Amino acid sequence: MFLQLGHTKMDVYSVARQLLVACNKVVLKFPPDERFNLSSQVKRSALSVLLNLAEGASRKSIRERCRFYEISRSSCVEIDAAFDASLDLRYVTGEDLTEAGNLLIRVFQMLNKMMKP
Repeated sequence: MFLQLGHTKMDVYSVARQLLVACNKVVLKFPPDERFNLSSQVKRSALSVLLNLAEGASRKSIRERCRFYEISRSSCVEIDAAFDASLDLRYVTGEDLTEAGNLLIRVFQMLNKMMKP
Protein backbone atom coordinates (compact mmCIF):
# COMPACT_ATOMS: atom_id res chain seq x y z
CA MET A 1 0.00 0.00 0.00
CA PHE A 2 2.53 2.61 1.11
CA LEU A 3 5.75 1.01 -0.11
CA GLN A 4 4.66 0.40 -3.72
CA LEU A 5 6.91 -2.65 -4.06
CA GLY A 6 6.95 -5.18 -6.89
CA HIS A 7 4.52 -7.65 -5.34
CA THR A 8 1.69 -5.10 -5.57
CA LYS A 9 1.99 -5.21 -9.37
CA MET A 10 1.74 -9.02 -9.57
CA ASP A 11 -1.51 -10.45 -10.95
CA VAL A 12 -1.47 -13.18 -8.32
CA TYR A 13 -1.34 -10.55 -5.57
CA SER A 14 -4.45 -8.88 -6.96
CA VAL A 15 -6.31 -12.19 -7.13
CA ALA A 16 -5.15 -13.10 -3.62
CA ARG A 17 -6.62 -9.82 -2.35
CA GLN A 18 -9.92 -10.70 -4.04
CA LEU A 19 -9.74 -14.16 -2.43
CA LEU A 20 -9.29 -12.60 1.00
CA VAL A 21 -12.43 -10.50 0.55
CA ALA A 22 -14.42 -13.44 -0.85
CA CYS A 23 -13.41 -15.71 2.06
CA ASN A 24 -14.49 -13.07 4.53
CA LYS A 25 -17.88 -12.92 2.81
CA VAL A 26 -18.26 -16.69 3.02
CA VAL A 27 -17.57 -16.89 6.75
CA LEU A 28 -20.30 -14.33 7.41
CA LYS A 29 -22.71 -17.14 6.50
CA PHE A 30 -21.31 -19.45 9.17
CA PRO A 31 -23.19 -19.77 12.47
CA PRO A 32 -22.15 -17.29 15.17
CA ASP A 33 -20.71 -20.05 17.37
CA GLU A 34 -18.13 -20.76 14.65
CA ARG A 35 -16.65 -17.26 14.89
CA PHE A 36 -13.57 -18.43 16.79
CA ASN A 37 -13.17 -21.79 15.09
CA LEU A 38 -13.68 -22.47 11.40
CA SER A 39 -14.42 -18.82 10.55
CA SER A 40 -11.21 -17.70 12.19
CA GLN A 41 -9.19 -20.39 10.43
CA VAL A 42 -10.52 -19.48 6.98
CA LYS A 43 -9.80 -15.80 7.58
CA ARG A 44 -6.28 -16.50 8.86
CA SER A 45 -5.52 -18.82 5.96
CA ALA A 46 -6.75 -16.31 3.39
CA LEU A 47 -4.61 -13.61 4.98
CA SER A 48 -1.65 -16.03 5.02
CA VAL A 49 -1.97 -16.52 1.25
CA LEU A 50 -1.62 -12.78 0.72
CA LEU A 51 1.08 -12.08 3.32
CA ASN A 52 3.37 -14.97 2.37
CA LEU A 53 3.06 -14.01 -1.27
CA ALA A 54 4.14 -10.45 -0.43
CA GLU A 55 6.99 -11.59 1.79
CA GLY A 56 8.21 -14.13 -0.74
CA ALA A 57 8.29 -11.54 -3.49
CA SER A 58 10.68 -9.45 -1.42
CA ARG A 59 13.25 -12.25 -1.06
CA LYS A 60 16.42 -12.17 -3.13
CA SER A 61 17.06 -15.88 -3.64
CA ILE A 62 14.76 -17.96 -5.81
CA ARG A 63 14.86 -20.79 -3.30
CA GLU A 64 13.75 -18.58 -0.44
CA ARG A 65 11.11 -16.89 -2.59
CA CYS A 66 9.67 -20.26 -3.60
CA ARG A 67 9.52 -21.34 0.04
CA PHE A 68 7.18 -18.45 0.86
CA TYR A 69 5.13 -19.18 -2.26
CA GLU A 70 4.87 -22.79 -1.08
CA ILE A 71 3.53 -21.62 2.29
CA SER A 72 1.05 -19.40 0.47
CA ARG A 73 -0.06 -22.34 -1.66
CA SER A 74 -0.42 -24.52 1.45
CA SER A 75 -2.73 -21.91 2.91
CA CYS A 76 -4.87 -22.32 -0.22
CA VAL A 77 -5.12 -26.02 0.58
CA GLU A 78 -6.22 -25.15 4.14
CA ILE A 79 -8.98 -22.92 2.78
CA ASP A 80 -10.12 -25.69 0.45
CA ALA A 81 -10.29 -28.19 3.32
CA ALA A 82 -12.17 -25.67 5.49
CA PHE A 83 -14.67 -25.17 2.68
CA ASP A 84 -15.14 -28.96 2.50
CA ALA A 85 -15.86 -28.97 6.24
CA SER A 86 -18.24 -26.04 5.95
CA LEU A 87 -20.21 -27.92 3.29
CA ASP A 88 -20.26 -31.12 5.34
CA LEU A 89 -21.49 -29.18 8.36
CA ARG A 90 -24.09 -27.44 6.17
CA TYR A 91 -22.89 -23.95 7.09
CA VAL A 92 -22.94 -22.99 3.40
CA THR A 93 -24.01 -24.32 0.03
CA GLY A 94 -21.87 -24.94 -3.01
CA GLU A 95 -23.35 -21.79 -4.52
CA ASP A 96 -22.14 -19.77 -1.51
CA LEU A 97 -18.60 -20.93 -2.28
CA THR A 98 -18.57 -20.29 -6.03
CA GLU A 99 -16.78 -16.94 -6.09
CA ALA A 100 -14.24 -17.83 -3.40
CA GLY A 101 -13.70 -21.26 -4.95
CA ASN A 102 -12.97 -19.82 -8.39
CA LEU A 103 -10.52 -17.33 -6.92
CA LEU A 104 -8.90 -20.07 -4.84
CA ILE A 105 -8.32 -22.17 -7.94
CA ARG A 106 -6.81 -19.19 -9.79
CA VAL A 107 -4.42 -18.31 -6.97
CA PHE A 108 -3.38 -21.94 -6.54
CA GLN A 109 -2.66 -22.32 -10.26
CA MET A 110 -0.75 -19.05 -10.42
CA LEU A 111 1.39 -20.02 -7.43
CA ASN A 112 2.12 -23.40 -9.01
CA LYS A 113 3.39 -21.69 -12.16
CA MET A 114 5.54 -19.31 -10.15
CA MET A 115 7.24 -22.19 -8.36
CA LYS A 116 8.25 -24.10 -11.48
CA PRO A 117 11.92 -23.72 -12.44
